[in-house]
Amino acid sequence: MKPVLYKQKPKLAKKTIHIDAYSSAVRELFFINNPSLKKDSPETQKKLNIFIKKKSIDDCWIFYPNKLSLVRTVNEHDYFILRTSRNRNLISTKQQIKFRGLSVGIAGLSVGSCILSALVVSGGPKKIKIADFDTLEITNLNRIRGGLLDIGKNKIEIAANEVWKLDPFAELGLFDSGITQTNLKQFLLGEPPLDVFVDEMDNLDLKIQARELCKQHKIPVIMATDNGDSVVLDIERFDLEPKRPIFHGLVGNKKNIDIKKFGYRQWLALATKIVGPEYLTSDMQDSLLQIGKTIPAVPQLGTTANVAGAAICLVMRRIANKQKMPSGRYTISLEEKLLPGFNDPSQIKLRKQNTQKFKQKFTV
Repeated sequence: MKPVLYKQKPKLAKKTIHIDAYSSAVRELFFINNPSLKKDSPETQKKLNIFIKKKSIDDCWIFYPNKLSLVRTVNEHDYFILRTSRNRNLISTKQQIKFRGLSVGIAGLSVGSCILSALVVSGGPKKIKIADFDTLEITNLNRIRGGLLDIGKNKIEIAANEVWKLDPFAELGLFDSGITQTNLKQFLLGEPPLDVFVDEMDNLDLKIQARELCKQHKIPVIMATDNGDSVVLDIERFDLEPKRPIFHGLVGNKKNIDIKKFGYRQWLALATKIVGPEYLTSDMQDSLLQIGKTIPAVPQLGTTANVAGAAICLVMRRIANKQKMPSGRYTISLEEKLLPGFNDPSQIKLRKQNTQKFKQKFTV
């Protein structure tokens, strides 16, 4: 449930829990402004006391109805400075502000939940639209932030509460019915219109339609695909290349194909073609062949989803700051970096042979 913001302490029920986050915040602001001072010095304490008396930093009261808790902290401007202070100088103040100013949308909260978390924890966009129709199940807990107390709740509700715990000033657009034919345009173009669209949907038909609409309105699309212990990252800069073919041209013209009539095997084959069989790890190829036999669905790792979140944060920051970030397919392979012998000629040859066998079983 969205927190309620007050400029003055409100009168609430007696059972309300009161939390003071103001005093420590003012102290932290002092040391951010005086980085050369030693915290345990008597002289520093004197200067701190003067700072507290003279600065008169505006406070803010935040009421969380679902927790029946009232938090006193600093105002939005100073809270943002505090929350992003440890990002400096890895992210400059100017870059951080540009990043904060983006309006983004995330459709699909499986990998998408980790992307959302990464954006928020790094002090990213204030305006975020999120969409998912599904409810949390125990099998989701290997990658989605939640717990047993959240089982059965809509993923949107869980994700929004996690965001507001960290960023009570966030402006969220909640699409708890997911993306549909009816609301796709509203999600992408409705107030506020998106600066970047993150596609983590399973629906291939909507993936195609969303890209066609993004092309028309010059909205860049980013998609991260779990790939075992690695990530396949797709960037489509329709803002710079509005005539660019969707999915890098990998699927050809799919406008005349009725994807709704696809069986699961056909859907999986087309999805695999979009990702690119040659990019899939050996474990992922083996897993896809076992769907419907020994496993019920495409396997995903929460650790990989976290890598995807970090990668998309970097891409978004660069887009926000108009830094070079070309369209293309990128792979972030932990196997390549960490596994001994991964790039030995014999291993490369073996993977190519296995990929050819795999591709023969997945064609549309």
